[in-house]
Amino acid sequence: MILLLVFIISVLGIISGKIIFRMWFNHLTIYCFIWGGLVFLYELKFLPYDDIIPITWFYIISAFLAFLLGILTMISARNLFPQRKIENEKTNFRIKIFYDDGKTIKYSIIIFSIIGLYAGIQHWMILIDMFGSIQAIFLNANRIYNLNSQGKIEGIVPYISTLGYVAIFFSGIYTAYKGKFSFLSFFPFIGIIIKDLASIGRAGMLLALMQFLFSFFLFRHLLSGISKERFKFSRKNAIIAFSLLSIFLIISASFVRITRNTFESYRGTSKELRQLEDNLILSPSLYLYLSSDVGVLSKYFFSGGEDTEFGQNTFLTLYGFFAKFGAVEKPKIFQKGYFIPMWTNTGTYIRELHADFGILGAILVPYLLGVIITWLWFKFYEEKNMLVFAILVYLYLIVGFSFLVMVTRLPSWAISLFVLLVILPVLQKIAHRLQIKSSA
Repeated sequence: MILLLVFIISVLGIISGKIIFRMWFNHLTIYCFIWGGLVFLYELKFLPYDDIIPITWFYIISAFLAFLLGILTMISARNLFPQRKIENEKTNFRIKIFYDDGKTIKYSIIIFSIIGLYAGIQHWMILIDMFGSIQAIFLNANRIYNLNSQGKIEGIVPYISTLGYVAIFFSGIYTAYKGKFSFLSFFPFIGIIIKDLASIGRAGMLLALMQFLFSFFLFRHLLSGISKERFKFSRKNAIIAFSLLSIFLIISASFVRITRNTFESYRGTSKELRQLEDNLILSPSLYLYLSSDVGVLSKYFFSGGEDTEFGQNTFLTLYGFFAKFGAVEKPKIFQKGYFIPMWTNTGTYIRELHADFGILGAILVPYLLGVIITWLWFKFYEEKNMLVFAILVYLYLIVGFSFLVMVTRLPSWAISLFVLLVILPVLQKIAHRLQIKSSA
């Protein structure tokens, strides 16, 4: 019965998103797809999960309704007050950063990708110096994972790897603008994958993939409204490129799982899941990764919650920055784990919002997210402002990562957004000057 209700509500939410925003790719559809899929997979009980306790259902439903109400609040406000219509006529392309036909964006992708690549290679060189060889690194993968989580690997230039996500943002819009995938579409991923392999982690790859998809599809929607002929996209090229990118990322993530010696045989595993124990990609650990977070959330509420400093999870990057100067105590990077039926520690963004701000935060933040992200959505398509677009994409990442963590806690999210907001006005001026020179 629960599975049927979750399926029906998710489908209705996805269709509602299409009706409201006139495109399938929107924040309401994404939220319903992600959370509907998360709860649906959990309730399949391919692993012996405990039932979700009532208080957890209350927060899941309340957060969704608050997010939906936030969207409807902004839609209602637009209907009450005169608004500028979204330009769908076949007008000239008038975004400053593309005045030079994307040359500034192209070189930005190359520069930031090289910086991200350097960060990944540097991490590997430090590990080789510590353990003696690449083979020894793989043999000590679990130890390296623990050292990384505790910040005990010295010599790494702090935060430099986050600049690779600036390149990912630019590659998404550049690919959408050019109408085809090229080497520049994939170049930024190389450094991020190398860095994640060195860290024995997978979250960075997932963040990069989501950021690229959000940047690409949201920008493509703008271009299709301006001129379908000028910005026609090759579907064959897109299918081949997305397939190659997906395969590359899946293989990399699977390699991380193998090096960490993830144990695939869980007690109480269903017959269907046991058949996948030796599968490289569709494994029990993947099912656990995609479904367990709501179980952790339920265990979190069952245990009575956790005591954290105000906003410590949501603003973890700021806490980490101030801790370097002794202003606050250094926060733990990873949260407390719960057994569900194995130890795992990510419990959706609701857990972190509740720990940071209590019941008010767990409901008010999704509402404000719905309001702000909807306002930015209309504002970008009406005004074509790239600073607005950058913030919009990064708020979409909160929605995309909501099944896992509050993504604002990641330095990759916070620092790369800050860099984008600083550098975008500069790049727009450069593109404008290049246009003037070329036309002179």
